[in-house]
Amino acid sequence: MSQHAANRRGMIALTFGMAAYTANDAFVKLVARELPFGQVLFLRGMLSVVILIAMIAVTGHLRSMVSAARPTVLWRALFDALGTVFFIAALVNMKIADLSAVVMTAPLILTALAALVLGDRIGWRRWCAIGVGLIGTLFIVKPGVGTFDSWALAGLAAAFFSAGRDLTTRRIDPAIPSLIVGLYGTVAVTFSGAAIGLTESWTMPNIPQWTSIAIASAFLGVGTYLVVHAFRGVEIAAVAPFRYTLLIWMGIAGYVAFGEIPDRFAIAGAALIALSGLYALHREAVRRRELAARTVPPA
Repeated sequence: MSQHAANRRGMIALTFGMAAYTANDAFVKLVARELPFGQVLFLRGMLSVVILIAMIAVTGHLRSMVSAARPTVLWRALFDALGTVFFIAALVNMKIADLSAVVMTAPLILTALAALVLGDRIGWRRWCAIGVGLIGTLFIVKPGVGTFDSWALAGLAAAFFSAGRDLTTRRIDPAIPSLIVGLYGTVAVTFSGAAIGLTESWTMPNIPQWTSIAIASAFLGVGTYLVVHAFRGVEIAAVAPFRYTLLIWMGIAGYVAFGEIPDRFAIAGAALIALSGLYALHREAVRRRELAARTVPPA
């Protein structure tokens, strides 16, 4: 597959992956307002594990499940579990569109982590973009005023762990199937739900609740595969901007499913986050072109 075709595949996969995640989040928010938090994580995780294993079996990669248990895959699973716990906690208590904007700081955090952990060179323009994105988050968190949203801090923690997950994903051996990478993360999330459940009193879900959990699990399985697949063998700068389609999907879901309308501060914050993220990606693309031009041998 050519690089152009791979990038196009990544763009489409990421766009639909964001849509699948949004559908999952909407159904989780519906049922998590009625059932204990850990129970929802556990039940959804169990169903998602079954779905992913079935998909792995169909694609003929069952034998690769054990050999894929490498440090990078396990670290990614840990980051995935922590990010999911904080995200679902915030999801139950925040407007879905506001939370999506906070989580969209993950690409900016990823850029900062790449500089601090991997030694990537980050120019002053991208550092400024990171700062502007964090200012946008403050518009949503609203510190120091009567409408302060402490749950947005949980969303910010989710963004941090999501950035760690994506940073680790880049270092995973491309030979490991995306479905198996996603499965390890889903298993870790399921165990975290079980651990939280030790402090809760679980109840038997009714039929509508089981239905919501099952639908959420299906969308989570599809979204997990699509998002992991989207970043395999592509140019990150070309594909990553399509992550921001989540803002559109979440805005639609929040209004249709919950009648939520973000206030003007949240809208301004979301705009700052999205624009700063896109600018940071643009600067990354410019830097890569400049590096490529320097390495071209003279004629």
